[in-house]
Amino acid sequence: MGESHPFDWRLPVPILPLEKFDLPGMHERSEFKGHNIASMSNSRMAGSAIRRSPEQIRDMIRSGDMNDDDRSYLRGLVVQLDCEDIRRFTMQCGVSRYEMARAMIACDIQHARLAEWINSHVPGYQLQRNHHRTWDLSSRI
Repeated sequence: MGESHPFDWRLPVPILPLEKFDLPGMHERSEFKGHNIASMSNSRMAGSAIRRSPEQIRDMIRSGDMNDDDRSYLRGLVVQLDCEDIRRFTMQCGVSRYEMARAMIACDIQHARLAEWINSHVPGYQLQRNHHRTWDLSSRI
């Protein structure tokens, strides 16, 4: 990995190609808990002119068919999540990890820790940065 710099975590990390996420376990959808998604999204997107209900958020991620407003909204929401929040969001949004990866790719999310989190679901993925992976703290993640 070479020498690390204290601000490496700020450098963009691309999400792996979608084909890498096309595995049977990655297509299993989580349970939908709309009230939890509402509490996560409403507080983070309070100042946004674009509004989406929990069901709309779930459906746009599931379908992968997003217009510019959808991508703007989802990108604005997801980049505010840390590794624990994105995990919880994905586990309660009624979407699969494959669908979440597709949405993150469509929204051009390259925040290092978020990209590392989704990429870490791909078998054999090697950490790109020399920083601690928050999601390694729990075997339930």
